[in-house]
Amino acid sequence: MSSTSKKSDKRGFSRIIGLSALKNRLGNIILTEDNSCVLLTGPTGSGKRKLANLIAQAWLCDNPTENGACEECASCHHFDQNNHFDYKELKPEDGKRIIPTDDVRSELKDLIMLPRLGKYKVILIDADGLNEQGQNALLKALEEPLRHTRFVLTASDPSRLLLTVRSRVVSLRVDRRSEEEICQILLEELSSADDNNHDCEQELAPAGRSGQAGEQELASADRRGQAGEQSLAPAGGCATLADKDLTFYARFSAGLPGRALELAHGGWFRELRAGTADIYFSLDKAKELDLFTVGSDFFKEHKDQADTALNIIQSLIRDELCLLWGANGTIVNSDLQGELQAAYERKLAVLTKKSEARDKSSGLMRWQADADPEGFSEEERELRIRLTHAAEVVEESREALQRNVNFELIITRLLLHLKRVAAGEDLIESRKNEKLS
Repeated sequence: MSSTSKKSDKRGFSRIIGLSALKNRLGNIILTEDNSCVLLTGPTGSGKRKLANLIAQAWLCDNPTENGACEECASCHHFDQNNHFDYKELKPEDGKRIIPTDDVRSELKDLIMLPRLGKYKVILIDADGLNEQGQNALLKALEEPLRHTRFVLTASDPSRLLLTVRSRVVSLRVDRRSEEEICQILLEELSSADDNNHDCEQELAPAGRSGQAGEQELASADRRGQAGEQSLAPAGGCATLADKDLTFYARFSAGLPGRALELAHGGWFRELRAGTADIYFSLDKAKELDLFTVGSDFFKEHKDQADTALNIIQSLIRDELCLLWGANGTIVNSDLQGELQAAYERKLAVLTKKSEARDKSSGLMRWQADADPEGFSEEERELRIRLTHAAEVVEESREALQRNVNFELIITRLLLHLKRVAAGEDLIESRKNEKLS
């Protein structure tokens, strides 16, 4: 429940890196009695949950300031120990998507009782889990709020909320962070995790065996991946997380701190990325049968992480476009730049060879084309079209999987598209029937 840490010198909203304007507004909301409900919106992984906890703690605090909770009073200590009498959370049960309407009514009924420790009773609600009936049950409490009640709602998709609900809350958006802010968050959070692991080292002797298992897992991923992959730090550790690794996680997470932390902590991601990169870089040489066997089997094995695998492929395509534009400094997979450069050059060489063969067979001499306003050759322009096509197919595949289309069919089709792009073969028409030339 609590997002505080006794090892940190920061207090209240200062624990949140970035979001300066939002934190300033929150300070005014906490000290104003008229605001009884705050709705935090933003994509999954943006940090809504952590911020919601800090808002709840500030409302419960005996001595709140514009910076949030004092973290020293009795109420803050109860909150930190996850046993505050006046705080409740309402969210779907594990494995479920919807909060039962009866649970909503039950929690709201308990709010009638006066607080036991302080001035307010606070309830944090995952609004994404509220169906229409649950929202209607909540609506009455929002329309006629009790003086001693406060609500904190979080929603990744606020458009799903009833207009009558949205009109009765103070809506605040939790935006994506900058690359520098994500790097700072990673350093602080992973360092804190290292400190906690060190404190428990004597009590958790078997952890040594887990560490060995983690090393074996990483070594396996390295053998499957490229040499550059070795720079990514082992799960749970920050000491070996190099600057370029921080930059990778910051760029790949697209400004979402929760996503960056999940990937940095997870050994599964390093294995998935290494295997996906292996397949991507070998597509031009692979036989079509391999796509139906080895390639398809790998993605079936990682079916639960299919969306992340598509993000990895998309980042590799984006990086090749960065090479084409000469924007090497913005490459996401910088540790794989050598492999990216080689794959890019192979694609370009194939297109050049095909163009020369086509001209030779027609008995024409190749004349230097008119200067392209962007400085691209004919082959580079075609490669840009083909890579853009590949990115579109990745998105089509993502949308199809979200509609529960046959998984194996979608993955095989995707790999076939990507192979044709890599090998310079004729492209398969896009499902959207968009012309690519």
